Parts: sequence; C-alpha cells; structure tokens
Amino acid sequence: MIYDELLFFNNSTTYVRFASNFALEKISELLQARGLSQEIALEKAQKVFNQESEKATLCLHNLHHGFGNEIMQKIYAFIAHKALLEEVIQFGSYDHILGMIQQVKSFSLSEEELRKIRHISQANRYAIALRA
Repeated sequence: MIYDELLFFNNSTTYVRFASNFALEKISELLQARGLSQEIALEKAQKVFNQESEKATLCLHNLHHGFGNEIMQKIYAFIAHKALLEEVIQFGSYDHILGMIQQVKSFSLSEEELRKIRHISQANRYAIALRA
C-alpha cells in the first residue's frame, strides 16, 4: 500500500509540475481580457505569484479538488484582480487561502469548508497533489 501511495503522489506531482505554467497563463489571459498587453499581463501575473507559479498551481489544483469549478472561476478572477493591483498572494499560507475563499464566497464558510481549507493548506505545505 505504501508503494501505491508513493506512486500516486509522484504521478500527481509530475502532473502538477507539467501544468506549472497553467496558473500563470490563466491569470495572464484574464488580465489581457481586461485590456492589458500580453507582456504587461505576464509581468503582473508573475508578480502576483512571486516567482512561485509551481506552488500556486499545486494550491489551485488542490482548491479545485476541494471546491469545484464555480468557486475556481471566482478564485481566478480574485487572483487577476490582485495581479492588477500588483499584490502578492502567498499560496502556502493557510491565512491567505482562507482569506481568498472568504472573499470569493458570498456567505460564511461552514465547518466542512474550513476543514477542507486546512487539509488543502497542509497538502500544499508538503507539496502533495490531492486526488482529482
């Protein structure tokens, strides 16, 4: 069983590393849709991720696993707004993830959602991609 878990984690990590530019490209596309040039949009996207696009992609993958497509669209819009303001998001921080989710949800978080955020933060800290 340990072998299967290690194999799973290695495959997930490989997948996340393969897609490491996805978050950067997604935010850059959203900024371009707001009228920024491709170069400026990419520069602002890099600043919001603070040169940690691989960690951000892992975090976004885990958030998608926990919260689904609807919330993810709001999260991407939130990140694009932060990028426009040139504010850095710390994707390894429980507090930053909690704050991001609270701002995109239109109502207070349930105990289950708080447990999901804690689980996602722990997975991010140890660079574990949660099952999709």
